[in-house]
Amino acid sequence: MNLKADEAQGVRVAWAMPNYGPIFSPVYASHLAAIAYASRFFTNEQIGDMPMLACTDRMYITSACNTIVKEAKENNLTHIFWTESDMILPKDAVPKLLALKKPIASGIYFLRGGTGQPCLYKRTPLEMKENPYLHTPITMYDERGPFRVDCPGMGCVLIEMGVFDKVPEPWFDLKSNDIGKTNGYGQDLYFYTKVRWAGIEVWVDPSVICDQIDTQVVGYKDYRRRLAEGKGFGGGFIGLDAHVVDK
Repeated sequence: MNLKADEAQGVRVAWAMPNYGPIFSPVYASHLAAIAYASRFFTNEQIGDMPMLACTDRMYITSACNTIVKEAKENNLTHIFWTESDMILPKDAVPKLLALKKPIASGIYFLRGGTGQPCLYKRTPLEMKENPYLHTPITMYDERGPFRVDCPGMGCVLIEMGVFDKVPEPWFDLKSNDIGKTNGYGQDLYFYTKVRWAGIEVWVDPSVICDQIDTQVVGYKDYRRRLAEGKGFGGGFIGLDAHVVDK
């Protein structure tokens, strides 16, 4: 994992999954496997533990997210690993993201519908006064190594608690478009915009690949098919800017 014990001593990670409704059995199984793997990794490496599992049910998502952050702060945790109830996670997601040693480290998943569109976004080139939270999709990304983005969603992301000290409350909010306007935003776009305003970098590890499930499982295979069919651009950004993470 390229993570030395002395570099991660005292890690205390909260597992957070704001939820509303049923959880698919493949999601449940993958989350249990990832929790068990992370707990065993922390124990074997003697670097920390995962003392908090926060799975809310039928609570408005922004209220749930803000409540989880407050509880993590009260319990003196060092990180929150955020996931969602439709994410099929790789078992080693948490240790891999921790090894990046970044304030915000995310894996990659792909949007519903089977189009192969990654849930990765860059801020729009010109910020609109009507909606400063607008982002443009990254339709193609660099698989050679970790790279920076502005919004990777909340499906598989490890966030240091210090981020929530630098970003003012509320950390999460959302809004529907008003009639005839494009002034709506999701809770993830809202959060990551405030992160950017606070000068905090967001990194992605392209080796941490998740599947998303709805009526079907969508994932990396759909992305590769999209590229093979020449549909990789679609008017969005091309994220070919991998960086070598500082050792």
